[in-house]
Amino acid sequence: MIQLKHNIEITPKIGCSNVCEYCPQSTLIKRYRERIGADKDTMMTLETFKKCLSTIPKHVGINFTGYVEPFLNPETSDMLLHAYERGYSILLNTTLMGLTKDDWMKIKDINFRELHIHLASGAFDEMIGVKIPVEVYESEGKKIKSLSEEYYDMLNFIIQNPGNGWGQYRLDFHCLGNLHPELNDLRNHFYVGERQVNSRAMNILIEKKGKVPDEENIRGNCARVYQNVLLPDGSLSLCCQDYGLDEVLGNLVDNTWEEYENSETVKRIRKDGADLCDYCEEGVTYTDDSTWQQWRRPGQVS
Repeated sequence: MIQLKHNIEITPKIGCSNVCEYCPQSTLIKRYRERIGADKDTMMTLETFKKCLSTIPKHVGINFTGYVEPFLNPETSDMLLHAYERGYSILLNTTLMGLTKDDWMKIKDINFRELHIHLASGAFDEMIGVKIPVEVYESEGKKIKSLSEEYYDMLNFIIQNPGNGWGQYRLDFHCLGNLHPELNDLRNHFYVGERQVNSRAMNILIEKKGKVPDEENIRGNCARVYQNVLLPDGSLSLCCQDYGLDEVLGNLVDNTWEEYENSETVKRIRKDGADLCDYCEEGVTYTDDSTWQQWRRPGQVS
């Protein structure tokens, strides 16, 4: 798996209709209005994406992940094709919400650097998607939401229609928390990774409890300072943990890539980190052999 040091994560919409408990969407929506502007676009247009992409060098990876499900923007498949046709290395992470069969047939032959399917989790309070579940039932003492036929249909369609030039091994299945029990059969055919949930640099705790813990983590040298997030209006935020948009680094509609890279704000962040980093329990380190090593700080909040 090839990892790139510098990536731009695309957030093509502000506000996600998935209801993941581990994703502080209320904070994102509120802070976007405050920091970026109440009059700014909350849905990225294809033209804005093209304009921003035109100034990004080809060695920078384009990752369709960021703060929301990318296919909640109906133009995402066209953005993916545009970036691919212009020679960028592309990563896609999707929960399948908003993805249509027409979208999949349009993008399936892209030679993705990585393609992640973010599967539904099992616990009621970790469930992905208001549109996925159709009923609630009890399983081993936990409340579980049943998955819809629409969800199964889309998932099976992707598995049965792989792209040309890459096999099913390129599909990475994962979930945050425990896999939904109705999807356990996937383990007979694919590896399914279960990843630990983090606090999104304490933004979840701030959103739910109104304050951050008294103890700070030790600020580390994190490679996420090279993984900035492109917002619908062209602004760039620090990283995928910065749901509060504490650090807005520039705007690729108004500035060139060179102006952004050479700005005092970007230089400061890459040298010293940001206040946000003090409360982030997760980071990544870029190694000389072009791999990412992910680490969690001692005393992290689970």
